[in-house]
Amino acid sequence: MVSEFVTNQEAVQAARRNLSEGTWGYLSGGSESETTLRRNRLAFDSLAFRPRVLVDVSDIDTSTSLLGQNMRLPVILAPIGSQQVFTPDGGVAATRAANEFGILDVISSVTEPTLEDIAAAADNPKVFQLYLHGDWEWTKEMIARIKNSGYSA
Repeated sequence: MVSEFVTNQEAVQAARRNLSEGTWGYLSGGSESETTLRRNRLAFDSLAFRPRVLVDVSDIDTSTSLLGQNMRLPVILAPIGSQQVFTPDGGVAATRAANEFGILDVISSVTEPTLEDIAAAADNPKVFQLYLHGDWEWTKEMIARIKNSGYSA
């Protein structure tokens, strides 16, 4: 399906056509005033790829590292909450995709299945986004679960 899209906008339009109104609203919206959403859209729209023609690209290295983790591409899969709304596999599907492309995966505190199940789904480096709730005992327990599951940060 990805090979069907030439532009990001085509992928967005396909998502809009295929998702329910509520799911589309969750995916495309932001919180409160949506200021960050607008700023991110402007920043993303300011990027342009300059295709290099007649340039030898047979020996290009796009690898980098972040937080001590090596990545094949300088791309991070940001935390996406409630991924189970988009696919029954939830966070496992995203982790497997990140593993396939060799990128860093940041797991949301509010996605399913469990952080342990997501960690076990693939060997790629993962970071966990931990929301603090003010309960120190709960926080310590979560940190232990995160460490025991092999998250790097």
